[in-house]
Amino acid sequence: MHIAVCDDNIADRKQTERLLGRQSDRFFKESGERLWIDSYGNVEAFLRYPQMYDGLFIDMKNEEPTGFEIAKMLLAAGVVRPIVLCVSDIDYRKQYEESGLDIPNLMFIDKPLKVAELTAMMDKIKLIKGDPIPTLELRGKDGTVYAKNDEIVCIRKKGAELHIYMEDGNIIVLIEDIYNFYDQCAIFPQLCPINENSIINVNHIKKTSFGKVTMDNNEAFGISLTYRNAIKQAREIISNNNNGNK
Repeated sequence: MHIAVCDDNIADRKQTERLLGRQSDRFFKESGERLWIDSYGNVEAFLRYPQMYDGLFIDMKNEEPTGFEIAKMLLAAGVVRPIVLCVSDIDYRKQYEESGLDIPNLMFIDKPLKVAELTAMMDKIKLIKGDPIPTLELRGKDGTVYAKNDEIVCIRKKGAELHIYMEDGNIIVLIEDIYNFYDQCAIFPQLCPINENSIINVNHIKKTSFGKVTMDNNEAFGISLTYRNAIKQAREIISNNNNGNK
């Protein structure tokens, strides 16, 4: 699981990291699963890729926006995973009650954090997460994204770089060999190569013509003879996987 901590009190932030590290050890002993913990003291950095986290612990109290305002910003950004407001100087529970909002994924925990309460919270977050969804780690120039399902539309090699075109319109730039990258894409059978410099997601194809494919983001690619059957084979694998899961 991926957990984020956003706290402008350095001592509190380090304590939360330490206690979450103990939870990671517990998870590993129980199920072999680790927690990946990212820590922020800056709201701008925290809000860059919030959707990648399974749980977000927040207590920002020394400047605007403070914790509850950040929670509303996360909702606007499409975050559906648990947002945990850590109550210290600001009574986030009272702010939430007075707001009249209904936020199902909003939770509260008191500072200083108690091990038993944090354990119960992490078990709840794990339960909400359910079965893990395969993700592909994309370490771009501007940060790390964990791509899921059909979030990757296509990949184009440009010199020493790979340009990853995402479903939300973003383009992530990696310094990576395209063959090594394709090996990492094995978790996503919908991704297939169509020439020496391009990989596409067959679920994002808008139209195909002889020797050419156009994606739903309007990126167009030529299909080399070597890979002329790749799209058909990828679709067959997806169909077989879907039939096997019924």
